[in-house]
Amino acid sequence: MISEANSLIKKYGQAISIKKTSSSDPQKTKAFIQPLRSDYQSSLYGDYIETEGAEQFLYIGLPDYKLTDYPNTARIIFSNQSYIIKKAENVYFGENVIYVRAVLEKDS
Repeated sequence: MISEANSLIKKYGQAISIKKTSSSDPQKTKAFIQPLRSDYQSSLYGDYIETEGAEQFLYIGLPDYKLTDYPNTARIIFSNQSYIIKKAENVYFGENVIYVRAVLEKDS
């Protein structure tokens, strides 16, 4: 299961960069970033809109980049747009992390 999830992300994911801080070198990887629809309500997605009308995005990425451990200064960069990580969590299959998912908002 882990290798299948990784293979799909590596093959079909979008090229992104992750910066832990504004001065750190970007880490290049692949992930899926898509608009988050309001019908995807769960404990991960439900309470993270701080600004009325803020557009949010779903991130699904490789477990090699544990966004759960990144500082709040971290940014995801995709297609010349910087995103703030609002919340991230590891998704497990048994005791193994198969991917990381997160809620993102555009950085202003």
